[in-house]
Amino acid sequence: MKTIMKTLFVSIASLSLMFSVNAGELGVSGSAKATYHITHGDQSDNTIGITNEINFKASGEMDNGYAWSYNMALDPTTAGTASSTTTPAAGSALNDDTSITLTMNDLGTAKICVSTCGNSKEYAFDQSAYTSMTDTGLSEGINYPISASSYSSLQYHTPELPFGTTASYAYGQTKVGDGQSGNAQAGSNGDNISAYSLVTKPVDGLTLSASYFEIEDYDDGLTNETQLDEGGAYGIEYAIANFTVGYGKSYRAPTTTAAVSAGASTVEFYENTGMSIGFAVNDELSVSYTTETGERNFQTSTTATYDIDMNSIQAAYSLGGATLSVARADYDNVSYVNGSDASETIIALNFAF
Repeated sequence: MKTIMKTLFVSIASLSLMFSVNAGELGVSGSAKATYHITHGDQSDNTIGITNEINFKASGEMDNGYAWSYNMALDPTTAGTASSTTTPAAGSALNDDTSITLTMNDLGTAKICVSTCGNSKEYAFDQSAYTSMTDTGLSEGINYPISASSYSSLQYHTPELPFGTTASYAYGQTKVGDGQSGNAQAGSNGDNISAYSLVTKPVDGLTLSASYFEIEDYDDGLTNETQLDEGGAYGIEYAIANFTVGYGKSYRAPTTTAAVSAGASTVEFYENTGMSIGFAVNDELSVSYTTETGERNFQTSTTATYDIDMNSIQAAYSLGGATLSVARADYDNVSYVNGSDASETIIALNFAF
């Protein structure tokens, strides 16, 4: 009897291991990055930081040959109340940037995403060696198009088409929160988003990118919106030898309920322009220069306004297993306020795993 029980136990254990492997695999990735951040001007501070986000990815295959993957970032919150029963305390680890992807071979890819899978192309032009400096902790105030990652979305991405072309469509609803799921309704009613993107590579070295979004008004019984939120972006990149240059524009016409007669203080649309050049000095060293301008246009064209200007130089050096980066940016008219200037310097040491 003991022999039979041992044999049965070993058989069940072996079967469980086999099913576990077939069901999928789990991997962990991320970056161990330390930064020294220096800002001057209207936003002045010196800070030292270390990244606290880890990415988990589970993946596997289905009987029909399709592949699936689940991605989730573990990201401690910086806000919260320790005594609250509903709000996590500061430092609590939360699910963030969560998605399920189904790869259907020649039929393309389907995704379910929360806080991730953005398809806006406002940075498609950017060749910065380290990072897009208008997307850092310093709030310079440029108003960009809304991305599908601001919503919980269902997405479809085409397989690669002729000329290296890919397209995507995302339908997003009000986000209820990462890691929140169940059979009961959660969250509150709100507007929906439809977002589209297209990338094509018609000739060697040339990449063209474009995106568009529109907000679909939740039927709350009100009809006082004189303009619903919509916008888009495009970017042009061209690589030749060790140089890559980029040019792009983005637009956003925000939702407004103001009458046309109130146009002197109502923004009709935002327009942003970016240019960037990157140069690979050798296999280890890359440098870049990027400039961006953010404009806002009022319904009354005679309203005085000031453009946000950003200029950045950056360098990244590979140390073999680590990357040392230095980035400097100067900002004029932060948040469209005349004379509100700032500068930002970031020194980063990044170990990827």
